[in-house]
Amino acid sequence: MTANSTSVVMMRRMSKRFKNVVALDRVDFEVRPQEIVGLVGENGAGKSTLMKILIGLYQPDDGEYLLNGRPIKFRTPQEAMRQGVGMVFQEGCMVQNLSVQDNVFLGHEDGFRRWRVLDRGAMRRECKAILDRVNLRLDPDTLVRELPPAERQMVEIARLLWLLKRYGAPNPVMILDEPTTVLQEKEVATLFAALREIKKEASIVLISHRLEEVIENSNRIVIFKDGKYVDQMPAAGADIHRIEELMVGRGMRGNHYSEDKQRIPAPNERLRLENVSKKGFFEPMSFSLREGEIISLVGLIGSGKEELTKCLLGVARFDGGRVFVEGKERTIRSPSDAIRHGIGHVPIDRRQEGLALDFNVADNINMLVLRRLKAHGLISPRRERENALHWVEDGRIKTPSVKTKCGNLSGGNQQKVVISKWLSSGVNILVLDHPTRGIDVGAKEEIFKRIRALADHGMSLIIMCDTLEEDIGLGNRMIIMKDGKVTREVECPGDAKPTPQDVIEAIV
Repeated sequence: MTANSTSVVMMRRMSKRFKNVVALDRVDFEVRPQEIVGLVGENGAGKSTLMKILIGLYQPDDGEYLLNGRPIKFRTPQEAMRQGVGMVFQEGCMVQNLSVQDNVFLGHEDGFRRWRVLDRGAMRRECKAILDRVNLRLDPDTLVRELPPAERQMVEIARLLWLLKRYGAPNPVMILDEPTTVLQEKEVATLFAALREIKKEASIVLISHRLEEVIENSNRIVIFKDGKYVDQMPAAGADIHRIEELMVGRGMRGNHYSEDKQRIPAPNERLRLENVSKKGFFEPMSFSLREGEIISLVGLIGSGKEELTKCLLGVARFDGGRVFVEGKERTIRSPSDAIRHGIGHVPIDRRQEGLALDFNVADNINMLVLRRLKAHGLISPRRERENALHWVEDGRIKTPSVKTKCGNLSGGNQQKVVISKWLSSGVNILVLDHPTRGIDVGAKEEIFKRIRALADHGMSLIIMCDTLEEDIGLGNRMIIMKDGKVTREVECPGDAKPTPQDVIEAIV
């Protein structure tokens, strides 16, 4: 990669090793003024490692880092921030029980002190001005925990932009790590509309597994694989299939959802809902789920599908109707009731709801089966290890050890741990809420194959996916909801799948 006289960031031959793992191997990377550069690659490709070097969180083993044409080496993120380089992390870093205003100025309150007393009025006015820059109309006194995910994300971006400009750097660089992972479609549109405005005064590095949004919203796309720079291309006219092939090192066209492995469900019912309802969310509805069947539950926000699954999982309660599991009527008043009746749940936010991130892989997999792992009244370490090793192998979980913290695994492997936890528990019905969200294209393919294998072994699944293509490609049948009603049921045989356009009319 040749240096450009107008480059804001130029990194050449960057290398980083962690013990015996080469995270970056002589990587080149460039950021130009007032552009959005999309950085893509599978988990473990080196994207996050390079960005942490960029902000001074990691130190490279080798390579050259130029900022605005001058060699530089940051030792801390604070140093990088003062020079105009900052990052919004995927997990977020705001204090949930503080207000928006207090989060924006956290650690930088001295500029608002008058005779050692904070001028709250001045802080409020400045906070509103900061939020206005990203078209965010919020009361600065609102607690962060009360904000929806999109607004929390925008507050972090507004705060970072303010800090970068506060230090007076000539060409600020803002790094966004998976900013849309927990956002809905309308929220994503709002975010990118704001980023297009921010681009007028800062450069943006966008890391995302959602290749469609990278192509649509970037100026240029850079591709990493196995710690190496692979290629770059203009976003305009980029071919998503070509990007996928460069990321994973093989073709991704064709049988993407393993449709050839779709099985015909057994005739016996695993689950039957009769006239179940929830006032204000969905009207009386009925459907059944057979052994080995995959049902895609499809609908926009407010269609009622989320509340339906909450009732099925015991997080909320049905107002009326009957639930039958394996032919027997059951009452589900709590998540423990659902688990006892063989119903498991892979949540949309695996990090917050699906895993104990500070616990290791074995602890997470064994969490629901500790009673089974006892010997002479005490939990047996040998049985714990054997059970965990079995499911790690069965689920093809890539981890150095079953003692590795789940927080240190890639997103795809974290999702595999969540699924393995439920399989270990022996449930026969699994609700998968956006199972591939925040997962790279190669890991998605593994999850798709895993879903097929579960169905092939008799597991019954209800899925809600990120895209209609996933819902159609994976499901035996689609149940489409709109305004709290089932508007249509669509069969999805492997050799005659409907198109997304066939489904959209029933959704909207």
